[in-house]
Amino acid sequence: MKNKTYNRKKIMVVFVCAMFILFGLIARLVYLMIFDAEYYQEKAEALHEREREIKAARGEIIDRNGTVLATNKTVCTISVIHSQIKDKEKVIRVLAEELELEPEIVRKRVEKVSSMERVKTNVDKEIGDRIREYELDGVKVDEDFKRYYPYGELASKVLGFTGGDNQGIIGLEVKYEEYLKGINGMILTTTDARGIELEGIAEDRKEAIPGNTLQISLDYNIQKYAQQAAEKVMEEKAADRVSVLIMNPQNGEILSMVNVPEFNLNDPFSLETTGVSDESVKEEEKQDLLNQMWRNGCINDTYEPGSTFKIITSS
Repeated sequence: MKNKTYNRKKIMVVFVCAMFILFGLIARLVYLMIFDAEYYQEKAEALHEREREIKAARGEIIDRNGTVLATNKTVCTISVIHSQIKDKEKVIRVLAEELELEPEIVRKRVEKVSSMERVKTNVDKEIGDRIREYELDGVKVDEDFKRYYPYGELASKVLGFTGGDNQGIIGLEVKYEEYLKGINGMILTTTDARGIELEGIAEDRKEAIPGNTLQISLDYNIQKYAQQAAEKVMEEKAADRVSVLIMNPQNGEILSMVNVPEFNLNDPFSLETTGVSDESVKEEEKQDLLNQMWRNGCINDTYEPGSTFKIITSS
C-alpha cells in the first residue's frame, strides 16, 4: 500500500513538472509568435534580402552662361556573388580578360565566400556592357557615375575634384558637397537560404535622387582667355606661378580665377604638370607636392598689393 502511494506521488510530481515545462514552452512560443514577431520578421527578411546600391548622379557645375564645367560619365561596378556562380573557371577567365586583371587577383575575389564581392569599380560602360552580354551566373554589372571635367585643366583649383567614391575633396566640389551629392537608391532582391536569387519574384527598387545643379559666377570665355594670358606671362617672365583674378566691380562677382600652372581635373593625382615624375618621389613627399599643386593661390596666399594700392594713395 505504501509503495502504491509513493509511486502515485512520484507520478504526480513528474506530471506537475512536465506541465510547468510545457506551460513555459507554450508561453515562450506565444511571446515569440505574437509579441516579438516583428523583430524576427525583420531578421528573416534581412537573411532573405540582398541590397544593391544605386549611385545617385552628382549635380553638374555650370558657369554663368550655362556652359557645363563639371558633369558625370557613366561607368560600371563589377561584382560577384559566390553562392550564385556556376562556372567558376569561366567567370575568372572572362573577368581577367575584360578587366585586364591578373587571373589570381580575380580568383581570390571569386572564391571569397561573401554576400557580394567587388572585383573592379570605374569600369568603362562599353566593357561593362560586354561583360553583361556573357550572362554569367553570379556576376553583377551595376551602373555607376564618375566625375568628368570637359575642359580638363580649366579652373581646376576653383572647381576641385572628387575621389573614388565620388565625394568632393577640394574646391567647390567639397564646399557644396551637400547640394551636389544627391541621394543614393537601392535594389532589394529576394534569395533562398543559400543566397541564390529566387526567380519570379519582383525586385523592390528605390530610385536614386540626382544632386542639384550648381551655377557659379565664373565665365568660361573670360576664364579661358585669362588662363592663356597667365600662361604666356609665366613663360615670358620664367615665373614659378601666375594668378589672375577678374571681378565685376558693380557687385563683386568673380568672373575668372586663374592659378597657373593648373592641373588635369580628370587625373588629379598625377604630378605631371609640376614636372616631377610620380615614380621618382616617396609617398609622403608626393602628398606634399600634390597639396601644393592643388593649392588655390588667389585665396590662400598673401602678396604685396603693388599697383592696386595706387588707387588708395591717389585718393
